[in-house]
Parts: sequence; C-alpha cells; structure tokens
Amino acid sequence: DVYLRNLIKFKMFVSNIYPFVLVALGVYYIYDMRKDNYGCGTGGEPLPPPDETPYYGLFCCLIVTYAVEVLFWPAVLANKIIKLLRMNRFFDRRRVEGRGGKAERFERKFGLILKMLSCITRGKAGGQDLKNKGELKEFASHVMCLLNNETKLDLVLSDIYCGMRMLSNVQAERKVEAIKKMARTNKALRKQARTNGNEHESWPPNNPSKNEQADTAAAPVRRRASMFVLQMQDKSTYDVCERDVLQESIDIDQTAISDGAHFVKYASYIYVALPTCVIDNFMDGEVCSSFKRGIDTLFSLDEFRLSNIGLEHAVLCYANFENGIVATPYSIIVDDEMEVIVIVVRGTRSLEDLVVDLQFVPESLEKVGRVCGFQGEGHYCHKGFLARCKWMYNDIKKSKVLKTLYSEQSPFKDYPLVLCGHSLGAGCASILALMLRASFPSLRCFAYEPPGCIFDDDLSEYCAEFITSFVRHDDLVPRLSYHNFETLRDEFLNVLARIKVPKIQLFWHLRETPYSERFVSVNNAKVLRPLENIPSNTSFSEQVERLRAERAKKNMSGINRVQLFIPGKIVHLVDTSGNGNYIPYWAPKEEFNQLEISKRMYADHDIHSLVDIIRNTQLGGANTVSLAFNDAPQIDSVDDGEPVADIRLFTSCCSNPYGKLPMLLWFLGLVATSISTEAATGCDFALATYSDSNATIIAGLGISTYHIRNCTTQAGQCDGLMHYLNKNDECRPYLPKQEEKGHGARASVGTIFLAISVGLGWLSVFMLMLSMCYIYRQRTWWILTVLLLATCLCHGLSLLVMGEITTFCAEPNMHCSMGSSGIKLITANCIWFIMAIGSGYLAKVGKKSEGRSEIVEDSNDPPKALQQMEQEN
Repeated sequence: DVYLRNLIKFKMFVSNIYPFVLVALGVYYIYDMRKDNYGCGTGGEPLPPPDETPYYGLFCCLIVTYAVEVLFWPAVLANKIIKLLRMNRFFDRRRVEGRGGKAERFERKFGLILKMLSCITRGKAGGQDLKNKGELKEFASHVMCLLNNETKLDLVLSDIYCGMRMLSNVQAERKVEAIKKMARTNKALRKQARTNGNEHESWPPNNPSKNEQADTAAAPVRRRASMFVLQMQDKSTYDVCERDVLQESIDIDQTAISDGAHFVKYASYIYVALPTCVIDNFMDGEVCSSFKRGIDTLFSLDEFRLSNIGLEHAVLCYANFENGIVATPYSIIVDDEMEVIVIVVRGTRSLEDLVVDLQFVPESLEKVGRVCGFQGEGHYCHKGFLARCKWMYNDIKKSKVLKTLYSEQSPFKDYPLVLCGHSLGAGCASILALMLRASFPSLRCFAYEPPGCIFDDDLSEYCAEFITSFVRHDDLVPRLSYHNFETLRDEFLNVLARIKVPKIQLFWHLRETPYSERFVSVNNAKVLRPLENIPSNTSFSEQVERLRAERAKKNMSGINRVQLFIPGKIVHLVDTSGNGNYIPYWAPKEEFNQLEISKRMYADHDIHSLVDIIRNTQLGGANTVSLAFNDAPQIDSVDDGEPVADIRLFTSCCSNPYGKLPMLLWFLGLVATSISTEAATGCDFALATYSDSNATIIAGLGISTYHIRNCTTQAGQCDGLMHYLNKNDECRPYLPKQEEKGHGARASVGTIFLAISVGLGWLSVFMLMLSMCYIYRQRTWWILTVLLLATCLCHGLSLLVMGEITTFCAEPNMHCSMGSSGIKLITANCIWFIMAIGSGYLAKVGKKSEGRSEIVEDSNDPPKALQQMEQEN
C-alpha cells in the first residue's frame, strides 16, 4: 500500500503536468512552422508538413493517451456535484435510508436491468409482464441480508474473484483429506452401518436378530450394490459415506430409472419442440396463448398425436403457453403406452421465470392445505412456485379437461396421473402434485434437477411416497437455497481471512499454469493460513464477526429460520470416471446442503443431455461395492514438502495442460504460415507503375518474378505485351536486363530467407500442437521462442531483399507502392512476434512444471488402500 499510494499521488499531481506541457509545445511548434508557410515564404527549402512525419503519429498517440488521463479531473468534479445534489431532497425524493431503503433501491435498479434486457431482445426473452412493483421485493431483501447489512465489508471485485477461486481449492483439499482418512481407517468404515439405508433395501440388516442370523448363516449372503461418496458435514468438512446403488434386481430401482427415462422426454420437449409442433400442426401456424380440444373429442386417440417430435405414444389434450409472473406454460397429455395421463410443466425460459425463481421466500401452506385437502399447517414451500401452482390449479379446474378425462364415461378413468418438469417446472410439478394428491391418491411426480428450496424438512420426507427427484453430478440448481448461500458466504469470508500473501501474488498464484490438484494441500498452504491461526485483531475480522452476529439474530427471529429442501426420494447421477458413464444411487437431501464450486456446475443443468444420460444409465449388479467418489480430485501419497515428480508427461490429446493460450498460439501460427506460404508464391510484393504521355503500365514485382497487371496506351505501344496480359495471373522471371543489374543473386537470397521462415513457421506450429497434449520442459518453450524469433528475422530479411529489388523504381516516370504479398508478409511477421511473446510467457510460468520422472510410493497410498478394500469386500 505504501508504494501504490505514493505512485497514485505522483500520477495525479505530478505526471499530469506533462500532457499540458506537451500540448503547449505542439501548438507552438505548429505555429512556428506556419509563420512563413512552412518555409515557402522565405524562398528557402520548403519544410515537410508535420502530418507526413512519423513524429506526428507519435505525438497524436501521446496526446490521446494523456487527454484520457486529464479527463480524470472532470470525473472527480462531476462526482462532487452529484453528491451535493443528492443532499437536497428535491433531487432524490425516493431515497430511503436504512437496510429497507437499500433493498428498495436494489429492487428498482435490478428491475430496470431486466426491462432493458427485454428491450434488447425485442421481447423474445419475455419481460412484458414485469412491472417492477414488488415482484423482486423478497429477493432484494435477501440480497441485502446476505451481502449488505448494517455492517459493511471492505470488499472489491478482485476480492470476490480470488476468494471464490481459493474456496474451490479449499473444497478440493477437504475432499482429498476425507479420502485419505477413509483409506487409513477402512476397516472401521466397513464395520460401520451404512448411512441412510432402509431395512427393506439392504441385506443383511444392520442389526439382525438371532433368528435372522441363523437364517443368514444357512442361506448365501446377498448384499446390495453400494458406493462410497463424499458428503459435506456441518463443520464444512467431508465424510465418506456409503450409499445404495440402484440395481436391476430390485423392482423399486428398476422402476425409478425406466419411468424416469420415459417421462424426462416430456420435460425436455415442453421447452421448444412441443409448442412448435402444436403451432405448426394443430393451429395452422397461428400463434395463440393456449390450445384446447373440444370436450367431445378428448376420448379419441386418433387425432393430435405428437408423432412429429418422436412421441408416437402421446396424444395432446390441452396446452397453455401463457407466460407471466403467475402464469406458466404446461400441457396435459395422454400416454397410451404407459397408460397414464401426464401433466408436464415448463422450466425457466423467460425473464418472468427468472423473477419467479428469485422469489424463494418460504410461504405457509396452511390456506392451500385447507382448500386442497392436505395438512398444511406448519409447513412451507417456495413462494414463487406456489403462486404459479395456484394459477395452474385454477386453470385446470376452469378448462375441465382433467375432470373430463377422469369422468365415468372416459376410457382413461383408471389411468394414473403423472406430473413432471425440469428446473422451475420440477418445483411447480412437486407443489402441484401435493395439491392434487387428495383427489388423485395414486399420482406420481418426477422432478428433474429441481431447485434446492421446494419444501420444508418434514414435508420433503412426506413427499418421498410419490415424488422422485433426479440430480445430475455437480448441478448447481438443486443446491440453491438461502441457507446454502449463507454457508457459502461464511466459507468465502473464512477463506479471505486466511489469505496471508498480497492480492497480486495470490492472483498470479491462481493463474499459474499448469496447476495440479494432486498437490492442492501444498499449494493452498503457500497462500493460506491454517484455520486455527486466523487473526482476530484485524478490522476485517471484526467486520465479519459483527456480520455473523447480526445474521444469527435475524435468522432466529425471521421466516428465514425455515430451511427448504429438495422434495421426495432423490436419485443422484454421478460421473465417477469423467467419461460420461453415470452411476445412480439413492441420496439423502442433506447431501445437497452445500454449494460446491465446480467447472461443470452450470453445464450439468442441461435437460437435453439428461435425456440421454438417464436412458443410457446402467444399473449395478448385486454383491458389488463401487469405490468411486463424486468429483474427487486425484491424490498423492506424499503429504509434505514440494510436489514430487509427476509422471504425467503425456495426457490425452487436446487436454490442454497449459490452458487455452497454446491453442490460441497454434491457431495464430496456422494463420501466419498460411499467409506466408501464399505470399511466397506471389509476385506482387510491390506494384510498379510506369506512366508517360503515351502509355501507363502497371506491373507486380516479386522477389524473382513479376507479371504485367495492366497496360493502357493511346498509340498501341502495348501490342507487344498483349500475350502477357492474356495470362496476367502467371508469374514470370525477370527480364535479362534486370538480371544483368544483379537482381538474380538478390532474388535467390530473398527466396532462401523466405523458404527458411516458412519452414521454421511450420515447425513452430507443429510444436504448439504437441503442447496441447504434452507437458513441455522449460527449455523446450525457450527453444520454441527462439524459433519464432528466427522466423521473424527471416521474414524481415526477405522484406529487405524486396526493397533492394525495387531500386529501379527510382527511375523517371516510375512509381512503386506496397503490394498485397508485402502486406501479407508484414502481417505474418507481426503475428510471429506476438507468438514469440506468448511462448516466452509460457517458458517463464512453466518453470515449475519441468519434467517429472518417477513416482514416490508409500505403503499407505490411498489408491492401494482402495484396491485392498475392493478385494476384501
């Protein structure tokens, strides 16, 4: 801070004098030259105009650069004026003090941003129903509670970036420690009863009776397939827990996967395919807010079949495409293959849907329970989703479609009712299933990747009888809840308090290439203090303690004390190997009480890829234990000191061990070599124009060749050149007259330099391509840098030779200019120089990634311990 503060002061008060002096000198210089009309007034040699010299361009660049800095003072003055005006209530009548005022201002500004997005997209993203009159009130209040309380934290954007990146590394370190701990205590872990195992789903039971023990001894032991996973605990640590894997021999598991794979297509097609099919095939291209068949035609299965989108077994009965703050698109479909009636709800696709997602305040179900016939007293759910479910409930009653399908005359009266949806649609389908269950006791609901704030704890357990939720790997949405945000905020502040190095050093530590997760503990120790050594006497620590005290008091007294969860039974699909082979297991809702920072947490929410994942999921067999961990980083047996040699000198092709920079350099190299190769075969490095009163001839000049491009005359002197003009694209050797002047030798030298540069260029491109698969040593990057600089040098020498060849352009009536091949060579030369800078940067930062040759193994190596556990099981 000492050096930076002084530097800023010098920049503000001292160096700003220089642009003013520079402007004054420039004005005086121009004035002095123009006094005698640039020297013409005295009869002497005329002075060159200032705008024809390179100094003029440099002068303009300096003027623009410093003029921008001079504008700092008007900005400061404008800020002072705005502050003075805000002190007067006449200019800011809506300003309200306190946390409520902050929330109101945030709500108004965020609403304006959404309206601007709606205008930019011309209404294609929705937003027409946004009035900015209370729709975001609860969300704004929660944001103020989470981030901007009475206690203000000294945070800037760079703190948020570095803190979140380090939090991801800290979570990876905790996972590594949990796996190592499990590997050291695997015998005790095998004796431990499996977490959250149901008696009818596990064999043998955890505490068998004597008779059961005798029966078990007589019969062969059958054990349910299981796997070990990492689960976040209350103290931000991970424990290794054993979970039941879904397998083919159990009917409940088989039914969950097969039905989930069948109905997930409805949740996917409701976004685009189904509305498009309805408009094009059933409404003759007319865009309407809803589609409804006649009541007397609902029993027919011959019409309105959704065969065009691959649902030959589905018949559409009703569809409402209205989308607003309370209205949500949904459809009622008869599935004659499964013999069920399906209500599918669309997920988030518009700005109105986003606003509803943000209304995650717990809302009481007492009144809704009295109307719909279930016990809602003391239970809560997502406020925004509940409002939409009320609208759907009333719209279903108003349309009378569901009532007709279940009437006594209907052939579908014995069909069970199934609800499904994705994301927001999954949350709405879950709440609507609870509202309809009193009327349809056999209904089921399939919630695909629902938000993590649907029902309270007891109601979520109750819904396990009829709701099945599917969560994919590191999907962010099922982990979104107010309490998870508070936990993330607390961990984020803890990580910031643990940082022991300057921020710029931490930034370069995070940007270090490559960064290995095998030694995440060692790398974290370089920049973080131990958790028990966090200083408590700093101003930031005091701010954090006051913030936590405020939040604890408010959470105990407000509605936020109610924690919301994912509804029903949860099937967690984990990609343990990273190659797309997912393993499903039954997961407890507590497993998603933590926001995990992961690279794939956004991509895992895609519904279209989820369709293929569930359909291709292979269920486990009996009597097996899978030792796979959900998103666990690789671990090493060495715990102390610097990272040992890494034998992973070769990785899978295009795995990019150095990040995206080598790929960018490789692409630039392809462009530069292509340009150089094309320029080397051309004969228009320069354009020579000969002109007199009788004829004008334009010729393209190369290093060793030329061609006539155009010839115009008044007396026919071009007749002897017409055979060249007919083939003006062909390059021809110079005439003997030019060979006598020595152009032949210079042409040979220029051709050699250009050929060397092209060859070195292609070699550099090949080495850059390999760097996307191999880990280079530092000296290899330096060699590549030298090759790129040599390519630049050879390009420059070929350009000098070209300048020597065009010396005859100084003859009378001759004028030369730069041709396309010359421009291409200059462009390629600039690209090679930029690539040399990038390669030098990789050589500098890749010092710590020099070749690794051997593995240091230990008797307690976790991978060996895991293999031993698998053999013993």
